[in-house]
Amino acid sequence: MTSLHNDLVSVKDLTFHYEEDESPVLQNTTFSISNGDTILLLGPSGAGKSTLTFCINGLYPSAVDGQLSGTISIHEKLVTQYQSGEVSQIVGAMFQDPDSQFCMLTVEDEIAFGLENIDTPPHEMEAKIDEVLNLVHLTDYKYQSIQALSGGQKQKLALACVLAMKPDLLILDEPTANLDPKATIELVTLIQKLQQKHGFSLLVIEHKLDDWMGFVNRCLVLDKQGSVLFDGDPRTCFTTYSDSLRSEGIWLPKTCEVAKLLQTRGLYHHSSMPLHMNELCEGVIHTKQAIDALNMEKPERSSTNVILKVNDLHFNRKEKQILRDVDVTLYEKEIVALVGENGTGKTTFSKLISGLLSPSSGEVLVEGTSIEKWGELELRKKMGYVFQNPEHQFITDSVYDEVAFGLRMQGLSESDITHAVTTILQQVGLLHVQHQNPFSLSQGQKRRLSVATMLIDEQKLLILDEPTFGQDANTATALMNLFTERVKGGASILMITHDMNIVNQYANSVIVLHEGTVAFTGTPKELWQQSELLKKAHLQLPFYEAFQRQLIVKKEDDYAVRSY
Repeated sequence: MTSLHNDLVSVKDLTFHYEEDESPVLQNTTFSISNGDTILLLGPSGAGKSTLTFCINGLYPSAVDGQLSGTISIHEKLVTQYQSGEVSQIVGAMFQDPDSQFCMLTVEDEIAFGLENIDTPPHEMEAKIDEVLNLVHLTDYKYQSIQALSGGQKQKLALACVLAMKPDLLILDEPTANLDPKATIELVTLIQKLQQKHGFSLLVIEHKLDDWMGFVNRCLVLDKQGSVLFDGDPRTCFTTYSDSLRSEGIWLPKTCEVAKLLQTRGLYHHSSMPLHMNELCEGVIHTKQAIDALNMEKPERSSTNVILKVNDLHFNRKEKQILRDVDVTLYEKEIVALVGENGTGKTTFSKLISGLLSPSSGEVLVEGTSIEKWGELELRKKMGYVFQNPEHQFITDSVYDEVAFGLRMQGLSESDITHAVTTILQQVGLLHVQHQNPFSLSQGQKRRLSVATMLIDEQKLLILDEPTFGQDANTATALMNLFTERVKGGASILMITHDMNIVNQYANSVIVLHEGTVAFTGTPKELWQQSELLKKAHLQLPFYEAFQRQLIVKKEDDYAVRSY
């Protein structure tokens, strides 16, 4: 550490406007970060969390057309007084979109670029690169092209680049969003060990909270207006302010969500909210009733009409086999979750079945006809695709025009377009930003915009790559409800996701890709019984399922003690 002062960062009365916005993204935000702090930065989608990190590390307002008032000090020195590049050596940030911070072609060169900028001696560089690659389990990808990495692997690379700088403050903007469940736990554990070893402070923006509860010591909460709603102890935050957080759309730890649900039914008796699974189990009374209260039944598939069929699909990239022997059938009126570990070929598969890539061998049939025989325009009327990176599909200068583009191509009247666009923007919570440039939105808002551009065209099959990425509790629920309504209306949805809770609650069936081939097809309930497969494919039980199993074990242990 480079300072003996307790306050590493001090933010006072920070207000930030994007030039085109009528209202500020952040309003009179005041807080400090002390040496050794581990803080969860929480807030609804669009509350200014990412903007705040850009202000702290000195990128804003100079990198955008924006106006900043108030002060930010690091080691008791104003950010504006640092030389260019100095702040990035003290404050390391892993951004929400890792592609936005890469500037080299290969993994090795990307890490070397940062080390060169801080004048690392050439004879030390190789060892430092190997060290951080080993930390994030990317050693085998040292010479790989960055563009060939999966979304999760890119996030790991971004983290490696930051760790190489040995910052005093590490800011992680949704670091686990693109990671499979096993990799998520490994990353959180790694961060905890690194913090214990190196003593850096940590600011984490996250929607998946449970894995972080073991070592965070503060919650800093922003409301919809970008003002501080709460700053303090996590248990106080989720006990005293849980209703306020939920009304803002802020995720609670799953332990707290379940406790609140059981509390309303008289099945949970502790006064404070549990932050860990064991605490939750200890507070439960009437175990059988608690288990019954959490059981979720989803309707079975209501149609046997095949909308898409994949036969013996293979795909090679250069000399590497990505997919092999893939056979999949999708039916009308169902939500199918496509899951599996990072790098197993989920996004590649989705591009193959949507016609964005051509298979090395095998066939894709859309409503019984080879995808190669469909005209591009007719295929897009039938099938919508939401990219993993929403920015890859933006082509206009405003949110409104982005959604209206496809309708205008169809020749609809402007009055019909206005009604349709206004309705969908209202449904996805973007009506208030309809005149903004799509690239100025938060990552969560960009994701909802990309979904809206597909939903409005009424395609029969939607392929969605991580549709709930970056969403708060309210917007995630709103999106999933929209998908469910579309399915009831006759559509089918293939959804790539790492969120097993989403799979458990909404999916009618699940496809597991493992080592480039289909390892399982069936219902979520059937998948949860495949313990060996879950382990091999880096998956984990959804929270409700894991909790119910632990409750059963607790009940059996209590019975054994009483019998003894």
